[in-house]
Amino acid sequence: MVQKDISGSRASDAFGDSLAYRIKEHPRAKHVHLKLSRQGELEIVVPKGYDRRAIPEVIAAKQAWLGRTRTRLRQQMQSLPAEYFQQWPASVRLRALAETYTVLFRPTTEAHIRIAAIGRILSVSGPVHDASACACGLRAWLRIKARRRLPPWLRQTSQELGLPYAKTIIRGQRSRWGSCSAQGVISLNYKLLFLPRAQVHYLFVHELCHTRHLNHSARYWALVARKLPDYRRFEATLREAWRYVPRWAGD
Repeated sequence: MVQKDISGSRASDAFGDSLAYRIKEHPRAKHVHLKLSRQGELEIVVPKGYDRRAIPEVIAAKQAWLGRTRTRLRQQMQSLPAEYFQQWPASVRLRALAETYTVLFRPTTEAHIRIAAIGRILSVSGPVHDASACACGLRAWLRIKARRRLPPWLRQTSQELGLPYAKTIIRGQRSRWGSCSAQGVISLNYKLLFLPRAQVHYLFVHELCHTRHLNHSARYWALVARKLPDYRRFEATLREAWRYVPRWAGD
C-alpha cells in the first residue's frame, strides 16, 4: 500500500493556535479523513488526485472537532506518568518480549551515539548530553530488535491461523500499529515492542485477516471473530495503547 506524502503546511484551530498539518494521499481512500496526533500535528488523508485547494475549507468545517480533540489529548497527556516524558530514560520496558533493560549513559569523546546491549543493560555512549541524539540511537536499537523478533512471531501466528502473507516490513509509523497491502505485505510498527504481548498478538491477527479481506466489512470481522473470539476487548484497548510508548520512542 503506497501512501504518498504530498505536502505540509500550517493552519489555526478554534483556539487560534498554530496547527501544523500534513496531506497524505492514500490509494484506497474514498473520503477525506483528519487525524490529530498527540504532538499536535494534523494529518489529512485524501483520495488520489484530490484537489488540495479544498483543504482550508475542510479544516474550517472541522474546527469544533479539532477543539474537542485537542482538549481531550491535552487531558490525556496530563494523566501520564513522569516516565513517559523522560528524555534520558532510566529503563526500557519491552512488554511484548517480557524484557526490561536498564539504561546507562556514558559520556565519551565519540562523535556519535553508540548503543551496546550486555544482558539486560543498555550502555549508551558518546555525546549523551544530547537528548535528541540519545533518543535517535535508542530508536535505531529498537528497530533492530523489532526486525529480529517481530517477523518470526508473525510467521508463527500466520501458520497457526492458516493465513499466509507475502513478507514483513518493520517501520515506525506515527499513527498506525500495522497495515496490510493488496500484495500481502504486512508492515509492523517497531513500537509494538512496548505493548503487552496479547495486544501485539491481536494486531497480528487483525493484519493477517486483511490478507483475505482488504477492508473492514462484516465478512472481515467475522473472520477475525473466528480466529480470535474475544477480539473486541483488544480492539478497544489498542486505541489507547500509545500510552505504553515513551515520548522519546514515538517520533
